[in-house]
Amino acid sequence: MSKQKAEKPVSLRLVAALVGLEGLFVLGLAGSMLVGLLTGEARSVVTLIALVVLVAAAGAWVISVALALSKGKRWARSGALFWQLVQLAVATGSFTGQFGNAAIGWALILPSALVLVLLFQKSTIAATMEKTED
Repeated sequence: MSKQKAEKPVSLRLVAALVGLEGLFVLGLAGSMLVGLLTGEARSVVTLIALVVLVAAAGAWVISVALALSKGKRWARSGALFWQLVQLAVATGSFTGQFGNAAIGWALILPSALVLVLLFQKSTIAATMEKTED
């Protein structure tokens, strides 16, 4: 295997790292919700249990997408794109409403925009289009 083929482009490594950090953050949210459940802050225990499970599953999925990106898997680009669109939808809702918070909106928009730009870099696409052995 040549050195050039073994090395992943910077854009792919960076997008994998950013998506991985997003996944860790989502898992952190699930942990925070679990602490709230264990300390009795829940108004509806059943609802909070369901939310903890869903948020933890989402975080695990995002981390699996990041790991697949770091291995150059083609399917992971679409998973990462989907997650960025979900974050952008949440971000737009963060600017308005009773509990609107522009800081949350911008904290979601900026990394999502960077990941989207990196996902469509020629080097990222080329690195994930190569046939690799599993």
